[in-house]
Amino acid sequence: MVQKEVIVLGDVEMGAGNLTDDFISDNALCELIDELEKRAHNVDLVLNGDIFDFLKCPYFRNNQLSYTRHVTEEISLSKLNLIYKAHQRVFYSLRKFVKKRKNKLYFIIGNHDMDLVFKEIQNKIREFLGKKRNIYFKHFYNQDKIYIEHGQQYDFLNRFNKKRLFLKHKKDIILNQSWVSFSLMSKFMDLKEQHPFLERITPRPSLMDLHKDIVKKLTWRGIVYFLKSTFYYPFRYFFDPTYFYPRELVKDFYRRLRKAHYDLDNIIKVFKLTKRRTYKKSKIVVLGHIHEKFIEDKRGRVIIHPGSWRDEYHLDKESRKLIPIPKRYVQIIVEDENINYQLIEYPLKREEVSFDKAIKNEIAQIKKAAFEEGFTSGLI
Repeated sequence: MVQKEVIVLGDVEMGAGNLTDDFISDNALCELIDELEKRAHNVDLVLNGDIFDFLKCPYFRNNQLSYTRHVTEEISLSKLNLIYKAHQRVFYSLRKFVKKRKNKLYFIIGNHDMDLVFKEIQNKIREFLGKKRNIYFKHFYNQDKIYIEHGQQYDFLNRFNKKRLFLKHKKDIILNQSWVSFSLMSKFMDLKEQHPFLERITPRPSLMDLHKDIVKKLTWRGIVYFLKSTFYYPFRYFFDPTYFYPRELVKDFYRRLRKAHYDLDNIIKVFKLTKRRTYKKSKIVVLGHIHEKFIEDKRGRVIIHPGSWRDEYHLDKESRKLIPIPKRYVQIIVEDENINYQLIEYPLKREEVSFDKAIKNEIAQIKKAAFEEGFTSGLI
């Protein structure tokens, strides 16, 4: 007899529906959630980090969309309202799901939605979802020998300090985000708006080989930021706690610049070293953060990366075609003393795209992809 079903998906990255929002699969995600809501048995829906893209989501300042590295609770609430307006269907489906007491909804905190540590953000999400008690905000899920965590803490450049989640800046309490997050929000969002589609293309080395202009832009921007972070910002903004001087982080950032390496590093090795006891006690481990599909099934233990729910493409260098990457989720059935899993691919009807045509007019390609998935937004 099925005791419960655990469904895990992550890296959805819902944004404001503008050019920096890479999530358009609202219809598919809602169909999945609506199916889960109808199950007769208990369902734990674990949204494994980066469900919201607060990081690349703007907020309204002086009637204009703006970005800041000094993120207060008020600014986070402004961002959340934009996300809600852009993706109301998803919130409605989640609201239906948590209406049934047997269902539980877990938000695991990632590096793109660290704003979830703000209590008012949690309260607002609960309000959107009907103020139910079966909604939880956690750094990890650990039940029935199933361990689920987003994974940014095993990535040197993207981890944040769990013991010091907030900083004081002037009179404000702000998020103590990772060095990369501070960098992205203050120095790279204009580049994302100029090239909104390129971040959706993988693998990065293939993209870099075929698009030399973006390599030059990223490398030059990175070099300038690296030098300023080392020799200028720590002194110019001496009393600003977000401009700290992380020697080890700067070394790693320099290594990436030198090798034009803009992908995330493998986090599984770091997880196994730092969470050795947790790994040994678990039968199934699900990590996010890395947007690639991965399964390691050894000696009765499984580690899974299900992949991302963003709009992403695999670049075939020979044909110069962009192939839409399917959306996947992990289904785990807990039955008596048995635990069984499947990595399930959610069917989507999408067309292949010409790489050259896409980079020639990135906004047109974003609109085309959104149309194919039935997503509409007033901010594109």
